[in-house]
Amino acid sequence: MKRWWATVPEIAEDVRDALAAGDDIHAIRMLMDGINALPAAQKAGTLDDALNAPDTTGDPRWDALLAGALRYRLHQIGEHAPSWTFKEPLEKGWWPFAYSPSDAYNDMAHTPAELMRLGIFLDEREFTQA
Repeated sequence: MKRWWATVPEIAEDVRDALAAGDDIHAIRMLMDGINALPAAQKAGTLDDALNAPDTTGDPRWDALLAGALRYRLHQIGEHAPSWTFKEPLEKGWWPFAYSPSDAYNDMAHTPAELMRLGIFLDEREFTQA
């Protein structure tokens, strides 16, 4: 089977490029699309090859989001997360896409534990809408 999914280092590179261009929306799409494709790597038996530690995205918040999102997705498919995905919580809570107080509240109510532990608030439904 030809590989069509991105590895975690490739996801981080795509996010870094989008952030450098000032495009947070594209960055989150690349992150979510990449993370959500990892079950295909699992099915192909190449998941371990896809999970190498990435270089930084250039922003500690996005590095933490990538690690936390990966931990969440791997938990969903019954896999253990690599040790490099353990990150310390951010010093200040971060809502990547809360545009109003009600959005922030909704994100807090629906954030996966793997992200909440990091102080990142992102509705788990974002994992199915990217």
